[in-house]
Amino acid sequence: MPRTRFAFISRFAEDRRANVATLFALFVPVMIGCVALAVDYGNLTLQDRKLQKTADLASIVAAADITRAEKAVAQFFSLNKQEIAVETDEGLLLDGRYLSADQYIEQEKRGIARLVRGRYYPDPSISTNLRFVEMETSPDAARVTIRKRGDLYFGAMFADPPELSAVGTASAEKLAGFSVGSRLASLNHGILNGLLGGLLGTTISLKAMDYEGLLDTDIDLLSFMQTLATRLDLTGLTYSQILETDLSLPELLSTMRLTSGVQPTVQSVLKTLETATSKNNNSIRLEQLLNLDSIGPLSIATNAPWEMRISALEMITMAAALANGDNQVAVDTGLALPPLSNLSVKLAIGEPPAGTPSHALAPIGTAVRTAQTRLKVTFEVGIDLVVLKTKLRIPLYVEVAHAEARLADIQCSPSQPNRGSVSVDAMPGLLEIALGEVDDRALSTFSDQARVTPAKMIDVGGVLSVSVNGQAHVETQNMETSRLRFSSSDIQQGRIRTVSTRDVLGSTTSSLLNNLHLDVEVLGGSVLGGTLLNNSLVKGTVKTLLSSLSDPIDELLYNVLALAGVKIGEADVRVTGVRCKRPVLVQ
Repeated sequence: MPRTRFAFISRFAEDRRANVATLFALFVPVMIGCVALAVDYGNLTLQDRKLQKTADLASIVAAADITRAEKAVAQFFSLNKQEIAVETDEGLLLDGRYLSADQYIEQEKRGIARLVRGRYYPDPSISTNLRFVEMETSPDAARVTIRKRGDLYFGAMFADPPELSAVGTASAEKLAGFSVGSRLASLNHGILNGLLGGLLGTTISLKAMDYEGLLDTDIDLLSFMQTLATRLDLTGLTYSQILETDLSLPELLSTMRLTSGVQPTVQSVLKTLETATSKNNNSIRLEQLLNLDSIGPLSIATNAPWEMRISALEMITMAAALANGDNQVAVDTGLALPPLSNLSVKLAIGEPPAGTPSHALAPIGTAVRTAQTRLKVTFEVGIDLVVLKTKLRIPLYVEVAHAEARLADIQCSPSQPNRGSVSVDAMPGLLEIALGEVDDRALSTFSDQARVTPAKMIDVGGVLSVSVNGQAHVETQNMETSRLRFSSSDIQQGRIRTVSTRDVLGSTTSSLLNNLHLDVEVLGGSVLGGTLLNNSLVKGTVKTLLSSLSDPIDELLYNVLALAGVKIGEADVRVTGVRCKRPVLVQ
């Protein structure tokens, strides 16, 4: 019997018939388990994607109605037949009613949404996961987190369904038109005629009231762009394509003149400038003046509802500076500013850093910058040295680096999309003022630092010889960013806010006097003038005279630099419009 059993087992082990069926029978349970796992996994993946889509849409709904976001999201779920309750201060809200406490556990399986209000800062310098900041004060963004139990077809026999979660964050898309520069508060039309004429490559003789008209006129850039597109037959192009189009100064001035809202008196001034520059073949691109990247892809025919304005005088000056071949203008005659005589002005204006012109319509995080500017001024003034009357020669050099303004925040009005408040972080450009000699060739070479050497201020030879060499140097320190806030009223009124260095220089002349070093040499003074003429007397007389020239020197520097869009140790910031668009997903 044992032998027979052994033989049977041996024959069975050696038998190869029906081996596939046997293996199949053994692996069928494994295969069924794998299929079940694949089905459940695929189903969970689809559920997760659907939940993410729901969270995204819910966050958009919440951001669109931020004041009653919970009710808006609950209504969204109800309309879409989704049994997801919304957390509120009163409890879980589902289908317009609040659930009782004993319903909470069951509801956790079907889904619970938690909503958080906050502000979103789309600043590239901020890490993506830190751009949403939870806050209840003036929120403009919403984050919705949904949790629910997943559904399993087969796996539920062995384990509890896993919890699924999805997070959606949406924020209203916000744009602001803003600029940095310097706005003239007082005018010396003699100085401005010489400088602006030099930049335009012609001779002009505008009156003070003409400059005031240009200064007080704001060009609506939406209307300006549409007028330009019509005149140049560019109506089929986008804003970006128009900004990239070469434009001559006469074409620019003509378009400004025909833009709606420009008064007849200002139109007359623009016509005068247009005629004066008719032979100017230099061209510019508006992208050098304006940053419109946020609406760049839109067609000009869409009439995008955005607001941005720019002073007519500012637009002319910036365009003239960019169109000027070497960005340098010299005015040696025709300037009168008593008691200063033999006045010579050389101004060099660089281009703003690429991509950051001084005016922009852009979202939070965008920066605008002024152009780097160098100025060389030389003049003479009579000086009485008791027994000698002569001329005191004063050469000044001023360099102003880029001033910067960065859009820090936009708070939208819930009911009016084109109203809101704006915060701007601004910092004036580093400033250097010197009394001394600078090579003219160094003015336009912005990549190199200009070398300032002692100036020959008095050089009288003869029996009575007087020589005075002088040098002074002042520069701003303590450069800090300041936060400027513009209310909706400020924006509508075109209010300008100014940021300055902590150690504002005040009077330029006074600052230079405090740092002035004089080398005086008097020969023959004791013979002709007794003790009346000596080194100490000459030094004191020179410093006293310079101190008395404070007002005309400051006026000269102010007008020249302000026309170039900069101020000494200051920067003017202006916000011209706000636009809050429909919410979009941001995370």
